[in-house]
Amino acid sequence: MSGAEEVCTVPEQEREPEATGSGDPSEGSEAKAKKSRSSRASRAGLLFSVSRVDRQLRRGRFAERFGARAPVYLAAVLQWVTHKTMDVAGKISKKSKQQRISPSHLQTAVQKNSVLKQLLRVGVPRGGGRAVPQSQRVASPSKKKTTKGKKRCPRQRGAPARATAAVK
Repeated sequence: MSGAEEVCTVPEQEREPEATGSGDPSEGSEAKAKKSRSSRASRAGLLFSVSRVDRQLRRGRFAERFGARAPVYLAAVLQWVTHKTMDVAGKISKKSKQQRISPSHLQTAVQKNSVLKQLLRVGVPRGGGRAVPQSQRVASPSKKKTTKGKKRCPRQRGAPARATAAVK
């Protein structure tokens, strides 16, 4: 007898009893119990939760009915997009000698990859969502002449103030 055979053989008394769903020792119920315990994400080989995507699809009322494979496919697509984006953003952060991925790295990753750019249609300004500087604002020429009595509201810098009183 070799050493590998000794390790593999375990006497019947030392084995732990296998748990079954219904207590029936038949193989059919045992396979059924194991199948119901695994999540849909693990059966599909995904990291993203298929059940969560399914719930969001139902709550979103995107359609009255959809197939059982629709949330699985959508979870796979979301996982692929996330993986691709994070992979490119990680390479960009390594190039800039930083250990953390910042939002600017993610934005640059989407802009550099043509597939992601087309999919996500990047239209966010480079400033990271901050207010546009005053020099970049485009104001349309006003046709009305403002009088001395009218004041502009500080919040509406580009737009003329509303007239509260009739012009004399």
